[in-house]
Amino acid sequence: MNQRNTNKLSVALISVGTMLIIASVVLMTLVWTNVIGSDDHSSDLETVVGFGAISTATPGPTPTPSSEFPAGSSAPITRLIVDTAEINAPIVQKGVDDAGVMQAPDNAYDVAWYDFSAHPGFGGNAVFAGHVDYIHVGEAVFWNLKDVEPGDLIKVQLADGTEYDYAVNFKQQFEADGAPVDQIVGPTPNQTVTLITCGGTFNSATHQYDKRLVVRAERVVPGAPLPPPIANLPTGT
Repeated sequence: MNQRNTNKLSVALISVGTMLIIASVVLMTLVWTNVIGSDDHSSDLETVVGFGAISTATPGPTPTPSSEFPAGSSAPITRLIVDTAEINAPIVQKGVDDAGVMQAPDNAYDVAWYDFSAHPGFGGNAVFAGHVDYIHVGEAVFWNLKDVEPGDLIKVQLADGTEYDYAVNFKQQFEADGAPVDQIVGPTPNQTVTLITCGGTFNSATHQYDKRLVVRAERVVPGAPLPPPIANLPTGT
């Protein structure tokens, strides 16, 4: 092979190599920005994990002693633990945005407690929500929430070491639009926690799921009988 042919071959190989490098960079960029290679598990900062149409902030009542439970602690909420669903997560406080939509946690790992709901240990309904999955992460904090069963324990820990136990007695999936929001996030006659996450089908255009999984649990004390499963969500104080 003469020098001229050798030079042509070298130039061709360099060109091919350059094109392959450029193609790899473009492909990685498209995957990273979720243009291609995405799947149904693509929640992000735009994804709503709770509900809209939250019109009025309704904090829980002041804790009072009772024959069943002592007065609650107002210490900050620090963790939510559900052993059967492999959940042990830090808590962040969230509220409702200007459109009346429950603000979502900012990442795959935190669980939001909503300041319009009751503080655990107080009377009423303490509402929590978390992502089921998250972009570039996959399974998120509430991925296994679907696996909880009646009688499973949910633990809420406070900054002062206080811990409250709740037993699951309700689990149901609702349409995101048209769900009984007041019954889900509104006040309850008993001390309860309500956990919410996404379900159903993910719409990659809107970045939203079309359903919500709702789990409710009622406060219990060690050794006491577990609350029976319920078919519908009660409301009212």
